[in-house]
Amino acid sequence: MCVVLIRHGETEHNAKDSITGQLDVSLNKYGVEQAEKAANRLEKYSFDAAYSSDLERTYETTKIIAERHGLEPQRYKEFRERGFGEHEGRPKDDWRKVVREHDGDRHFLKPDGGESLREVGERFVGKLDELREKHGEDETILVGGHSVALKATLMEILNLSGEGYNKLSQDNTGLTEIKHSEKRGWKLVRMNDTAHLE
Repeated sequence: MCVVLIRHGETEHNAKDSITGQLDVSLNKYGVEQAEKAANRLEKYSFDAAYSSDLERTYETTKIIAERHGLEPQRYKEFRERGFGEHEGRPKDDWRKVVREHDGDRHFLKPDGGESLREVGERFVGKLDELREKHGEDETILVGGHSVALKATLMEILNLSGEGYNKLSQDNTGLTEIKHSEKRGWKLVRMNDTAHLE
């Protein structure tokens, strides 16, 4: 099974460098434009199904793309962004300070009322594995997600430690592609492709 993962388009929280987490916000005007450009880029693909986080910004992005293929995205909370608990809505620098002061593996660092990277990766990959039971190896699906959740997913399938997090990027409407086969398991094909925005 081939999975094309896409992060949602820009929101006002992104523009202000704030942590959104599981707060439900919509795309801004530029975010809609980014989604349209991604849809143009993906028109050549043949998607068998489309899935999305249940949060509005990702559903909007995925729907813009899926409609070109005659599909309606199915929403799943397992594809949500990481829960940042008390840090949601606050400047990202506040959380970066917490991470800098943490002396353990950031994979297990958990904000008060939120989730660790490990927990996010496990829930996201767990849902992908469920969908794998539904779709054949020759099928291609579109999955809309979020920056941290998508990076946590890659950490999970590539067996990366928390140190690997800063080596991964996932920009607004960045395309990441992974494939699964019974013989080789999950494999990364491309990551954070934003050529459609150039």
